[in-house]
Amino acid sequence: MKARAHNFGEKEFFITKEANFIRLEPSDIKEELLHIADRVIAPGDRITLIGKEGRKARTVKIKEGSFLEYRGVYSSADLVLAIFAVNGSSPENLYESFYYLEHKRLFILTNYGQSGTDIQANEINILEETQ
Repeated sequence: MKARAHNFGEKEFFITKEANFIRLEPSDIKEELLHIADRVIAPGDRITLIGKEGRKARTVKIKEGSFLEYRGVYSSADLVLAIFAVNGSSPENLYESFYYLEHKRLFILTNYGQSGTDIQANEINILEETQ
C-alpha cells in the first residue's frame, strides 16, 4: 500500500490517496454505538454508503460486493476516529478510519496528506442480515 505514515496518539496512522488507515490492537477499539446521518450504527454493522447516492464528492461509496464493517471508535486527546474493517477483516491490525466530527460530518485526509475531504453524512446504507 502506498501511503504516507504519521502518528495518531501513539498509533501508526496511514494516509493513502483516498483513505485513512490506523494500526490498532482490537483492545484499543471502544465498541460503542455511533450516530451517523439519521441512524445509529453498532459494532458489526456493514456499511456500503455514507453520504448521498449518486454524489461522488463528499461521499464514501463502497464498490458492489464490498462493505466496511463498523468496529467502534478510537480516541486520542480531543479527536475521535470511527473504525471500520474492510470487508470484515483487518490484516496486520490495519483498520480504515474516518475522523468523526459530528453525526452529519466525517473527515478524511487525502492525496497522501496534502488535502482532505469532509464527508457529508446525509445518508447511510447498512447491509441487512440475510437469513
